[in-house]
Amino acid sequence: MSTYDYTVQQAIDRGLKVISQPAKIILYLTPVAFILLLVLHFSVLNLLAIPVGILLSTIYSAWATARWRLWAYSHVSNIDQLQRSAELAGLLMIQSYDKDSLFMSRRQRQTLKSLQNRFQDEPVFIDDPSVPDETHIFCGTFFSAARQPIITLKKNGIQLNPDGVFTWDQISDERIIQKTFSRMSANTGENIRAGTKDFLRFECAGQLFEIPLSSLLGITKWKLDLLLYIYRGRFMLTQQKR
Repeated sequence: MSTYDYTVQQAIDRGLKVISQPAKIILYLTPVAFILLLVLHFSVLNLLAIPVGILLSTIYSAWATARWRLWAYSHVSNIDQLQRSAELAGLLMIQSYDKDSLFMSRRQRQTLKSLQNRFQDEPVFIDDPSVPDETHIFCGTFFSAARQPIITLKKNGIQLNPDGVFTWDQISDERIIQKTFSRMSANTGENIRAGTKDFLRFECAGQLFEIPLSSLLGITKWKLDLLLYIYRGRFMLTQQKR
């Protein structure tokens, strides 16, 4: 039986559970511990609670990431999409597929090196049966959250409300992008960075569509990217069978 017994979605969910959540808990508990120490007994050493907490969170995250990465590379068939989803989910660094990991033994590093050879193989689409035939995504604004979906993803394409349905053979370059915005500084008069926003972007019939993810309800960028991969892949399989 193949060891590739987990989907990309299951692997990312597991990574968030064993890496991100505990690391955040450590960070959240740090100021609580600091306040308790001050209440119980004031000392200059109490000030170390915050940097120590940050350090512990960072060390735990690196340690857990190394172990999750070995597990995920060994149990997910589509390693290329796994890497992409993990990067979008913040579990792995961008373009880190061929990089080493901290907190690994020599044997674990050898295992990682062997698993990284899988990135040399030609990517093959792997479906996820848990993804339904259609996924409805609703607008996250107060006035539109409970009404008809703004986006519907399905095997034949993307349906935008109210623009209509765009089929996958019309769509190109669908992806999640990040835009950096700037504003003029009141002090210097120069443009300074004012934050970033994630967008769903695709082209169709000479038109460029960009939908901010902040306006969508209940969808993360890694999951939206994965859904684009699944529905596009299902369409391509149908075309190959004709």
